[in-house]
Amino acid sequence: MLRSTAILLLVVLLSVLPIAASANNSPTVNKEQAAELALQRFPGRVLNVKTEQQNYRIRVLQRDGRVVTVIVDGRTGRVTRDDR
Repeated sequence: MLRSTAILLLVVLLSVLPIAASANNSPTVNKEQAAELALQRFPGRVLNVKTEQQNYRIRVLQRDGRVVTVIVDGRTGRVTRDDR
């Protein structure tokens, strides 16, 4: 009985792992959400949003006239300024 339970558990795990792996590759933050997250950290007006792999590169025109480039991680929503 223990062996058949272990085999059943293994089969279930092997069938679920590909689904979990593919879920990690798809963004959980969409373009609109990424733009909102960028504006919360860097207020202004969004000039454009580009998708780069699993991230979004957002150009924001700030109130003082400066343009900043912001990177938003499409999986976590983490916002960082691109100082390149």
